[in-house]
Order: sequence, then structure tokens, then C-alpha cells
Amino acid sequence: MIHVIGASGFIGRAVAKAGANRSDILYYSSNKDFAATLNGGYFSLAECSLWNNLEIKEGDRLIFLPWRNLPNYTNPIHLTENLTECLKFFEFLASTAVKKIVIAGTCYEYGLQNGQLSESLPTKPVNCYAVAKDALRSIAESLFTSSNIGFAWLRIFYPFGEGQNPNSLLPSLIRAIDNGDRYFDTSQGDQIRDFIHVDEVADIFIKVADSDSAHGVYNVASGNPMSIRDFLESHIRSRQSSIQLNLGVYPRRKDEPLAFWADRSALDAVICTGQFI
Repeated sequence: MIHVIGASGFIGRAVAKAGANRSDILYYSSNKDFAATLNGGYFSLAECSLWNNLEIKEGDRLIFLPWRNLPNYTNPIHLTENLTECLKFFEFLASTAVKKIVIAGTCYEYGLQNGQLSESLPTKPVNCYAVAKDALRSIAESLFTSSNIGFAWLRIFYPFGEGQNPNSLLPSLIRAIDNGDRYFDTSQGDQIRDFIHVDEVADIFIKVADSDSAHGVYNVASGNPMSIRDFLESHIRSRQSSIQLNLGVYPRRKDEPLAFWADRSALDAVICTGQFI
């Protein structure tokens, strides 16, 4: 079985959609109403008395997605609460019969490094969210490796698609188009990013969880650099809208480099071997 923790989030819902035809995947959520619709049920990192309800058996695998207080990347709660909760749960997992754990990481672990970024680069996180994630990766890798548990850390770049935070860039643009707005305020738009549809992200998570050969850190991205302006304009064209971008209204974020995208050759090499189940 594959246990998916965090099934009500943006990535989690896409994973549930991707695995809809599989009877060997169980989904769990801390949203009680949503959890009632799942074949796994309710799960909360904050309630350790419920952890044994996962009923992890020999050879089971686990996809770990939950993380609170996003997209507020500078909130210290990422370090004081999120990181602590995850580490306690991972200590519990290390005592179970789980065979492999696949965890959601973030491209923000790279910090302010520009250009094409490979997994071999040193991490240089600059905001609380990225620092917490990077610390979790380092500790989890050591913990699970010493416990002979398979470990994969998927460093997600810029996912978009159904279920995205309504205040994110693309949903905000779509809302402006639907409202008939003439202009859409944005930053300068010259920042280079790596956008990937959430459905592809979900497919990669399931494939890595299935795989007996995919271990370590992988970039989860398209590998194709694109400016924010080009990304927005492509969606404007797809909607046949006449809305115009009002560039330069918002400043560039100080915790992101001007131009960065993923080298996804490591992930592609594993996929091309055909060793994904």
C-alpha cells in the first residue's frame, strides 16, 4: 500500500486524482470533512495518538505532503512548529515497517542561486520556510537511511493548476479575466521561473513512490525556463482575452533570485530506465 499524508492540499488533491483508479493507495487529511470522503481517513500531525491508525505494514510506502502556513514563507512557525511536528512523526515512521518515504521539498532550498540548478548544488535557504524544509531533508535523510528505509526528496519548483491557492499568480489572473478587468497588476515580469502543471507533479510523486530505484533528491519541474510575463501572456492567449499586463506595479521578491530553473536530468534518467513500476 501507499499511504498519502496531506491529501487535501494542492499537491495532495492532484495525487488523489492521479491515483484514482488504484486500490493500493490510501489517502489521509487533517480536514475532517474532506477526510470523511477518503479511503484512508482523518490524520493530523498534531495528534500523535492517531498515528498508529495508519496501520503501516511490511513493504508499505508513504508520500508525505503536509505543511501549514503557506504561502507565508517568512513566518517563524515553519521552524518552531512545522519542522518540530514533522521530525516527531518521522521518528515514529522510523520505528514502523514502512519500506520507502517520499517527501515534498521546495526549490526555495536553493536560495538566491541563479541559472540552471542541479541537485548537487549546496542548499542556501534564505526564508523560514526554506530553512525548515532544508533542515527536515537533512535530518530525514540521515534518520531513514540509518533505519534502512528508502528515502526520496522531491524538490518542487512552480506548480500550477486546479486547486491552487486562489491568491496565487495564475488564479488571480484568471479571476481578473473572468471579471472582465482591462488590466492585471503584476511585477516587472522579467523573472525567469520553472513552471510545471500540478498533474505532472502528482504523477511523478506516485512513480517515485512505486519505484525501487528512485532514491535521494530530485528536482520536480519542467526544466524549461520561462519569464513570468511569458507565462501570464500564454494563459491570456489561451483564454482569448484582451486583458493587458500592468507590469512593474509590485516589486520583485527579495527571497528569490532573478532567474532560476531546474536541471531535471536526474529525474529523467530514472524515468527513462523504465524502472518505475
